Amino acid sequence: MLHTSITAADGLDETVADLQRTLAHMAAGMDSHFVRAGTTLVTAIDTIDRIITAIDSVTGALDESVAGIAVTNLKDVATELHDLPRVQQDRDTDMVRVSGASGTLRDHVMEMRQALRVLHIYGLNIKIAASGEAAFVGFVDSMGHRLAVGEEHLEGFLAKLKDLKDSVGAVQQAGRLVTKEARQVVPQVPRQLMEDASALHRHLISVADMARQVAGIARTVQGRVATMLGALQVGDSTHQRLEHVVSALQMLEGSGHALDPVERDEVVAVVQTMLAAQLEASAEDFERDTRVLVDALKALRPDTGALLDLIEKDRGSNGRPFLIQIEKAVSEVATITTQLQDADRQSTAMLNMITDTVDELTGRLALLQRVQLDVQDIATNTRLLCRRHGDLGRVVSVVAREVDVHAQSLGEAMGGIRAPLEELAEVNAALGAKRAAANARDLGNKLADALTVIRSGCQRTDHAVRVGGDDARELIELLSAVADEIGAEVALGDKMRDAASLLGARPGAEVQSAAASAVLSDLLPRIAALYTMAQERDVHAAHVPAAFAAAMPVPVLAVVDDDDDGLF
Repeated sequence: MLHTSITAADGLDETVADLQRTLAHMAAGMDSHFVRAGTTLVTAIDTIDRIITAIDSVTGALDESVAGIAVTNLKDVATELHDLPRVQQDRDTDMVRVSGASGTLRDHVMEMRQALRVLHIYGLNIKIAASGEAAFVGFVDSMGHRLAVGEEHLEGFLAKLKDLKDSVGAVQQAGRLVTKEARQVVPQVPRQLMEDASALHRHLISVADMARQVAGIARTVQGRVATMLGALQVGDSTHQRLEHVVSALQMLEGSGHALDPVERDEVVAVVQTMLAAQLEASAEDFERDTRVLVDALKALRPDTGALLDLIEKDRGSNGRPFLIQIEKAVSEVATITTQLQDADRQSTAMLNMITDTVDELTGRLALLQRVQLDVQDIATNTRLLCRRHGDLGRVVSVVAREVDVHAQSLGEAMGGIRAPLEELAEVNAALGAKRAAANARDLGNKLADALTVIRSGCQRTDHAVRVGGDDARELIELLSAVADEIGAEVALGDKMRDAASLLGARPGAEVQSAAASAVLSDLLPRIAALYTMAQERDVHAAHVPAAFAAAMPVPVLAVVDDDDDGLF
């Protein structure tokens, strides 16, 4: 880094005006360098903010309250898959019961339909036996109407039973697919899924620990950098002290024009000796504070290096590759859970089908019972009517008794329906309870939720590692650049000492003339009024004749204690 140099002179070859320009140029250059260093430190603080934000985004995505649920879900799915053969066996047993009950129902329905057809034939026989007698024909027509209604209900019975049979077949087909898949995945897939869930839980702990370390180091570095930002006041304070020397030289140049050379030498010797001491003190304070600042910046290197190492470590097996591996394993499990969900949906359809079947068959059974009673009433009334028709009535009565017998057979067939209907209702209740449990486990959603968490963790970890690593490297470069830049400024201390040597080169002289004393009595307080720091006032008081020390003005500005660099 280039700085304005002060050209060494033999004796007092360099004029005071040249010295003023050199010091002013030095002050201006120092100010710009330290302002640039301050801007760089502000950028470093922002960079640390980005690192912390990136790490926080990972911990947010993999927080125990969020990802912990994913771990629980994976373990639940693993348990369900492990129990899959038993669950499917239970479902197969239920389907056998449904199929058996529906088959028994169909047998009784066919018996009822056969009874209705026989009754219909006997009705025609009554008509034939009655030789068209209107009274008997009316009874037969009424019975035929009842029988037609009964046959209509039976057709509805059969249609519903066919739907139920088809539904059972669909469930059994889905079950066969689940069973086939289960043979391929159980027990190794559930075991692997359980291991993945445990690994994910360990990863959550690792991420949380890594995040705490990164955040802790980052915030420590950030706090120290912020403190150093305040400590850069060394540049501003030194800048002011140089300006005060320049201003004092200007005051000196503008004072004592009426003095003779000897009197002026007395004034110049006092002021320049004091200003030389100011420059020496400024150089000493500047070098001390600047070195402390540079050493503090260099002391951050282990922390920034550790910060980068922690972030880079997450590129390995504990980072995104691990999450990708988990995501792949969970995605593979989704195949079997899809099959299981299909079987669950079929079971739900079966549940609804059985409910509808039981409700409809129960309703139709009541209507068929009404048909049976009506037919029996018709048979009874027909026999009563036969008593008034002599031989014709006796012939018809024989047929009417057969009608009554087959009507009772219809009733017996209907009685046989009750048991399989109750069996269906019982299976239906069991399926309903199992379906509620299936809804509670909801493997598809649990896996989907877990995948969402894992994928979010993948994306944010990838971003944190990529951006956080880049930011950590940038931070190291920024702090190194600031250390180099401020370190180069230490050389300004030598330049201030060169200037002090030039000012102090004039031999000291005692103030003997009244005229010189008068000028100094006016000039020294005005110079002292320039000071904004205690160090300046101390140097001034130590290097002016005692006769003029009492003329120091009371300071009105805040004292800046340069000894407090804020770093320790």
